[in-house]
Amino acid sequence: MFPDQDSAVAYFEARRWPDGATCPACGETKRIGARKRGFYRCNACLTDFTVRTVTIFERSKVPLHKWLYAMYLLVTSRKGISSFQLAKQIGVTQKTAWFMLQRLRKACGNDPIELAGIVEIDEAYVGGKEAAKHESKRLGLGRGGVGKTAIIAGRERATVID
Repeated sequence: MFPDQDSAVAYFEARRWPDGATCPACGETKRIGARKRGFYRCNACLTDFTVRTVTIFERSKVPLHKWLYAMYLLVTSRKGISSFQLAKQIGVTQKTAWFMLQRLRKACGNDPIELAGIVEIDEAYVGGKEAAKHESKRLGLGRGGVGKTAIIAGRERATVID
């Protein structure tokens, strides 16, 4: 979908600024002028910025289409992706791939979010059946969830406004 830098920049601009560029320093939307090489200037606070400003892509020389490809590879790989494998796939050095993975992992975050309002919770037991195991591997402790991993999931219920 993104064969070059220009198509990736156009994609990010459309996603980040659907109604036109917005200054990251002062929030101005009307007094923005386009400059060369994808830069914008806010005529209210005289700040120059790009679509990369105040994002994980800031201060990175890696083209945006490679960032997009790295994101795709990271979220579609089942067991994650190593920096060596990513480097081969997108055509950068291993050090650059490691840097990109660190930024992408930081952007995904790992902070638990507190649920509020109406919360739906469900549980499940995941694992093989005792009967399918070899005699020496069976626990022989009972039925149901014995020897299985308990999984609990919770989600806020969406509020519907009448």
